[in-house]
Amino acid sequence: MSILRRLFYGLVVLAAVQVVYNYPQLPEVVASHFDGRGAPNDWSSKNVFFGIYFSIIAMLVGIFILVPRWSERRIGFGMKIPNRDYWLTPERLEQTRIFFRQQMIIMGLVHLLLTIFAVQLAILANLGWEAPLHSSIGWALGFISSPSLPG
Repeated sequence: MSILRRLFYGLVVLAAVQVVYNYPQLPEVVASHFDGRGAPNDWSSKNVFFGIYFSIIAMLVGIFILVPRWSERRIGFGMKIPNRDYWLTPERLEQTRIFFRQQMIIMGLVHLLLTIFAVQLAILANLGWEAPLHSSIGWALGFISSPSLPG
């Protein structure tokens, strides 16, 4: 198992720990949506809040771990990649598959980190912290979408 895959699964475990640790501390009704200034403008039960969080984590695992494996087994893997005759020759096929898996894991790591970060900010806001929700998310999105990142 690659280090990136281990990091991905480690973040999934971190999300589970985040839920287990914070669930008992939160009130029954939590702020679940925030406006552009970071003020809450919608509420839900904490069961619904964490249920949606669990669904998002499960969706990310499906998209970034299961879908690449499934697509490799399909006939015509990579039919829509540029220069597919070059990249899908028998001597390059395994290298191409490894590259796609690696890129998907990197994208999954970024999505998972952003999700965990956003939920943690919402949890802190519900616990009464004066979390600068709007600027923190803005900085995180700016960092993730920065063209100067490698890859």
